[in-house]
Amino acid sequence: MRLKLTCILAPLFLLCLTTPANGIVLRGLVCEVPDGRSVVVISNNRTLAVILEGVDAPELKQEYGDVARQHLASLILLKEVEVDFTEMKPTSVVGRVIWNHTDIGLQVIRDGVAWYDRKNDHYLSEAERRVYAEAEQAARNEQRGLWHDGSPMPPWEWRRAEVAKRASAVTYRNNRTGSRGLQSEDLLFAKRQPATSAVVPSAVIKSKGRGSSSAKPSAKPLNTPGEDYDFRPYLTQGRFSIVYFYADWCPTCRQMSPAMDAINARMADMQVLFMNIGTWNTPITQQYGITFVPYLKIYDKSGNLIVEGQAARSWLEQTIRDRM
Repeated sequence: MRLKLTCILAPLFLLCLTTPANGIVLRGLVCEVPDGRSVVVISNNRTLAVILEGVDAPELKQEYGDVARQHLASLILLKEVEVDFTEMKPTSVVGRVIWNHTDIGLQVIRDGVAWYDRKNDHYLSEAERRVYAEAEQAARNEQRGLWHDGSPMPPWEWRRAEVAKRASAVTYRNNRTGSRGLQSEDLLFAKRQPATSAVVPSAVIKSKGRGSSSAKPSAKPLNTPGEDYDFRPYLTQGRFSIVYFYADWCPTCRQMSPAMDAINARMADMQVLFMNIGTWNTPITQQYGITFVPYLKIYDKSGNLIVEGQAARSWLEQTIRDRM
């Protein structure tokens, strides 16, 4: 009898593996949360990896990656859920996870710890797609979670950048000649070189030696959007230098740019160097490892980096308050 039953079920199981699984609902206990967009469910003593339909979250190595994982765990870890299958893959299924009548994928987007992934929403209805998009926009508007500090690099762009880095590293190794290659000590030596070793723009040469009385750079941005630019010659003009990486499409940048203009205009011993990243995975984001905007790098009057990233905004805010 058992053999006969197996013969009947096996073809049905194989059919499920090759076709969308709309309408198949599984109930089970969430026993693991590997990251911010997937869970492991145990049902009938079997485990199943489930990827949330229409959801993408920061990779664990990204900013907010572990925050996204912990938030998803706080919602459904060790809870009984329903999984509405939409697609089956070799090692996992894609679907909507429901707990207490709540769509968990929609919830993590609304809470600001995940993106609505338009490239992987094939089995969402038009109404569901609209709700998912509205949830992400609401989280952005309210600056919830990962939107609190600006616009982070989407995880699909981060993965693409990682692939490009690996490809570049392989190309470099393959192109090395028999002569001495670039060593780690060379990189350290380059970092110790004074900023004045770079090619100095003519505007800086004219003002050399006049300290903070020299003219501040007026170009906004200094670079062609997305392209790299050597801003180091501006770092030794006797001022604190705020290198401000931004994007025209970033709402927080649009709010922050007037404040950067005001600092540049009113603070005699501070200058703001505007650098437009263009889009993600451009030469400038790759050169400086920019994974969210606005992003600040702050240098002292001698051209030494003193703080960057999230800490730089706090440093700048405190410094401005102390001077008021």
